[in-house]
Amino acid sequence: MQRFFKYALSVLVAVLWITNSFAVTMSPGPSNDLPAAAPARVPDSQPDKTLPPGLVPAVPVDSSTALLELVRQVNRQTFATLESFVCNEEMRRFKGRISSSGGRQIDTVTTTVSFENGYEQYSAIHQNDHARAAISAIGGAWSTGEFGTLLRQTGDLLKVFPVEFEAYTDLDGTPAAVYAMEIAAPDSPWDLQVRSDHYRVPFRTEIWVSRATGEILKLARTSTGIAPGLGISKIEWSITLRRVELNGKTWMLPNTGEYTVLYDESGRREWNELTFTAYRHYGSEVALRFH
Repeated sequence: MQRFFKYALSVLVAVLWITNSFAVTMSPGPSNDLPAAAPARVPDSQPDKTLPPGLVPAVPVDSSTALLELVRQVNRQTFATLESFVCNEEMRRFKGRISSSGGRQIDTVTTTVSFENGYEQYSAIHQNDHARAAISAIGGAWSTGEFGTLLRQTGDLLKVFPVEFEAYTDLDGTPAAVYAMEIAAPDSPWDLQVRSDHYRVPFRTEIWVSRATGEILKLARTSTGIAPGLGISKIEWSITLRRVELNGKTWMLPNTGEYTVLYDESGRREWNELTFTAYRHYGSEVALRFH
């Protein structure tokens, strides 16, 4: 297991600056050292026009094990389609007390995000009305990687770690199943950087999937341990996906996200609420006219 995360497939970055001293990051690395995944077995079915191209829908799967195999296959296809899209991302940042459900908004960060060669690309970055060269130039709590890297790493985790079936449930009217994985600190790709020191963050991840199609509907990560003396008690990260229709076809794409940092010692919290809108296909359109 440790070897897998020593060579993690992608960069997933959630950065937290506290007096310019702390950063929470995910480590990069090549992808040539993964154990082989068990083959997925998908029930035979006719293509459904409401599903993204290339997906094979399934009737509701009663077996949680069979459904998990379908999830693994569908996630690979969903991740692959992200390379074709660009969208607008809005990050609304807040501060408040842990004891209160309310808080005050600090600012709004907007950007255009695309997924190229397995990594998020951010451009046209603005903090309120001020242009910024990079998200890393913005102080406070911020995160990147929700557009595609969370989905990609979840697929990697599903290949090599034991998966626990939690329950059948309903998510916003969709019959769903919930799976979970516990990732220990030595195996974790979540890297907490304090000045020049690095700490692996153990976490629990939960995955909500459609019982009918195997599509991932929601991902959530919660830290299960933070190095003592840093003042951070917990970090929570989640993203939801939704169906997006373009040119008569439908894809499952990121919809909303939330990134929360809790500080028990000071009784405060910081959180970011994200939305992804205005999806369009990546690339340019060229019109040729002959006279």
